Amino acid sequence: MQINHHVGRLVREINFTVRGENETKIAYFKLAINDLKDGKATYIDYMAFNKTAELIRDYVTEVGQVVEVEFVMRNHNYTDKNTGQKIYAMQNQVTQFRIYKSNPSSKKPADNKISEVTNNDLTPYPDFSSNAFEYVEG
Repeated sequence: MQINHHVGRLVREINFTVRGENETKIAYFKLAINDLKDGKATYIDYMAFNKTAELIRDYVTEVGQVVEVEFVMRNHNYTDKNTGQKIYAMQNQVTQFRIYKSNPSSKKPADNKISEVTNNDLTPYPDFSSNAFEYVEG
């Protein structure tokens, strides 16, 4: 099985739903992945099921938040109800994720008050500048 990793920023709020007889919990979301070569973003959809979906709903809460996802690509083939046509698609199913907190010194405190960081267990945002990455050719 191939396992993939992406790091990106949350584009919009998580779409969380419960479906079917088994009440399967599903979280749908989209990340903007930085394309270092041309400075543009690539927007990629992901989904998670059950416990992972609940954790994503509870912890990935801010648009723009940096999220690292580990996912597998799954076939998602179905028949369109309206046309009867067979649709072949791929889904990125998240198996694990990590969230990053912002650097408190980079934010201006409101009303000249010092802001307090409550999630000390989170890793700080990585530096995504192109100088921070080593390119290895093989």
